[in-house]
Amino acid sequence: MIQTVTAVASAFLGGGATAFFGWLHSRKTAEIDANDAYVESIQKLTHQMDELREDREVEYQRRMKTDSENLKLQAKVNSLNDRIKSLEQLNEQQTQRIKELTDQIRNLTLTINGGTK
Repeated sequence: MIQTVTAVASAFLGGGATAFFGWLHSRKTAEIDANDAYVESIQKLTHQMDELREDREVEYQRRMKTDSENLKLQAKVNSLNDRIKSLEQLNEQQTQRIKELTDQIRNLTLTINGGTK
């Protein structure tokens, strides 16, 4: 009888252990699958971040080039503005000189013609 009880208990416990280890294995497999999916999603996000970094670098380089070109153009504009101011000053000086010469010519003409101012 003890052998029967031992055999039944052994069979019961053996079946329970098998079921328990089966459940444990399926649980472990599910966790591994979940971890694999998580790792895959992180890899996708990392790839997207790398692409965004590359795009950001391209945009940064484009802006740096544009800024450099803008600075060169601004320097040209400043140079042209300086040249315009210089020409305006020269024009004012020449206009003043023409007025002075016109006055001298008028005075000489009056003197030659015997008139007065």
